[in-house]
Amino acid sequence: MRVLTAQWGSANRVSPAKSDAVVTGEDSEKKAGEAVSQLMAKPMFVYVTDGGTEGAYDKIEKVVLDNNKVLIGMKAFKCVKMSPSDVNDDPLLSGRSKDDRYFLFVSRDYKKISVIDSKKMKAKNVYNAMIKHAKREYSTKFDKNVKATLKLILDFDKINNGMKVLKQKKERLGSDISKGEAKKINKELAELEEAQKEADAKKAEFLTFKLKDEKKSA
Repeated sequence: MRVLTAQWGSANRVSPAKSDAVVTGEDSEKKAGEAVSQLMAKPMFVYVTDGGTEGAYDKIEKVVLDNNKVLIGMKAFKCVKMSPSDVNDDPLLSGRSKDDRYFLFVSRDYKKISVIDSKKMKAKNVYNAMIKHAKREYSTKFDKNVKATLKLILDFDKINNGMKVLKQKKERLGSDISKGEAKKINKELAELEEAQKEADAKKAEFLTFKLKDEKKSA
């Protein structure tokens, strides 16, 4: 299903750029504006890897990062892959782990960083870290929405399977199909298409995470 597709970006630096300008007195508004600009749009989920596992079965790639809760939870984070050398050159991230591969979670204000490495690199630990950081950033109930999306996946499966069966039946009958049978199949297909639209709307709702500092609409 489309919900369960990981969207990874790449980055060579996470640390925010620092301004050398000295801001005083009458520039306090400017200083406040700059502080706000240091907030990321989303908290960040960093996968530190040298990419050396391509083409081979890897537990981290195939089990931990392919876990349904982790995949859905990733929608609330900016997810990037970084090389160990780039991480070591990043003043904010360097020295967090001695491993070649590990996970980092970075808060929007860059002040809270969580590390998951070594034997702790399990789906349960990754998801728990997601809950912790999401609770810090979002007013939306992260865990509740992820679980609701998981249940929704079953609905999508039922809808897609039902449509597949009906279309195959219609194709199999071909020109021999009666008007009554064709009408019945078309009605059931229309009902399933409507159910799919409703499920899509729910999915969009469940995967929308509202930030705590987001201004309420008037």
